[in-house]
Amino acid sequence: MEKVKNGKDGNRQLEGERLVYFHQTADKEYWKTVWSAYANQEYYEPFRAGTLNPFEKIFTCHLPKQALVLEAGCGTAQYVKALNVRGYRCMGLDYELHAMKMANIYAGSLPLVCGDITALGIAENSFDAVISLGVVEHRRAGPEPFLTEMCRILKPGGILLISVPYFNPLRRWRAARGAYQDEVGGMDFYQYAFTRMEFYRFLEKAGFEIEKYYTYSHQNTLSQELHWLKKIPESLKKIILRISKYVPYVNSEIGHMVMVVARKKQP
Repeated sequence: MEKVKNGKDGNRQLEGERLVYFHQTADKEYWKTVWSAYANQEYYEPFRAGTLNPFEKIFTCHLPKQALVLEAGCGTAQYVKALNVRGYRCMGLDYELHAMKMANIYAGSLPLVCGDITALGIAENSFDAVISLGVVEHRRAGPEPFLTEMCRILKPGGILLISVPYFNPLRRWRAARGAYQDEVGGMDFYQYAFTRMEFYRFLEKAGFEIEKYYTYSHQNTLSQELHWLKKIPESLKKIILRISKYVPYVNSEIGHMVMVVARKKQP
């Protein structure tokens, strides 16, 4: 049963360098409910046409065209579909079988595998690139097993494109001023938001070298963190969020998610 939000900061607390979201456990049943709510013909239409938004520039810049790509934690596999339409060789893996069944119904037959990302059962050095979008933050004990497995199955020099919720400068500024002290009793752990430096350390320990980072979904950050936006007319809020797209610092540093481009170290 879904937990109701009641905290002024969205049921979030600080733990060391991380911001912790409390909601409900992100298990198979949770994702089945979430993905079943919107996976339909209309949802897949842009991906059947090959759209990669909001990752168009990132994917086309960093994924070699002839690469063998795995999306680890593909969910509804919309980007598996879009990448294959664009000529990439991409397969998807997720532990929630229902989502993959829906993908095959609405997006056509796709190369999808049901499995555990922390124990992939795939030979070492199998893939040229791995994509993981908003997956590893949901493990309460930390992301290390996910990252170790991704490194193991990548070829030396292979590319990892991985995103996690971002404990960005605006959120850290708010934390320093007393935010994120919600009462979360009776609620379950949902996910972490990491600082960029902490997540870099996890990746480097797993065997990666950091090449670049991007942030995205900055409007999500503004909606979550600027409480005054909730007190103004919805039409004005939409205008402010639309204008924010053209503010360089907001777009480069205040994203709700951070995407890290990392490369498996050469032996």
